[in-house]
Amino acid sequence: MRLLGRRAGIGVMAADISKGALASVLGRRLAGDGGAHVASVAAVTGHCYPVWTGFRGGKGVATSFGQCLATFPAYALLDVAVAVLAGKAPRVQRPALVSVAVSSVAWVGAGLVWWKRGLPNLWGPRPTGALPLANLATTAVIASRVLLLLRARESDELALNRAER
Repeated sequence: MRLLGRRAGIGVMAADISKGALASVLGRRLAGDGGAHVASVAAVTGHCYPVWTGFRGGKGVATSFGQCLATFPAYALLDVAVAVLAGKAPRVQRPALVSVAVSSVAWVGAGLVWWKRGLPNLWGPRPTGALPLANLATTAVIASRVLLLLRARESDELALNRAER
């Protein structure tokens, strides 16, 4: 949205969410519940580290939300609420980073709870140990990408500061 404007940004976000959900649905059709988890983690990984751009892609947050909608729909609305509330916490310097970090940890924790308690998952796969593992794998991919982007931004800022001197 920052680069292309609100309208185009919403379109890109919808496409990214759809990518994660569609990968999950296709994975489930081809290989059962486990296939849904593997395919959705692969979609997020491919979004963050696409081969055709030299492994430089996006953060994967919207794609992982598509994963959540397909594999953990019982938690999807709560995920949005946690992310919004964390991002609006007072005195937070990087609200987007805090929002992603808090919601990711909550997502993994909720996956554990749903699996251990055998809670219903709406239209998603029956919660098994694969749910929190897939959530954790996706969180690790997103965290690695965000850390790389933060390091690159800090390097750019240092270079800019040196050039200004």
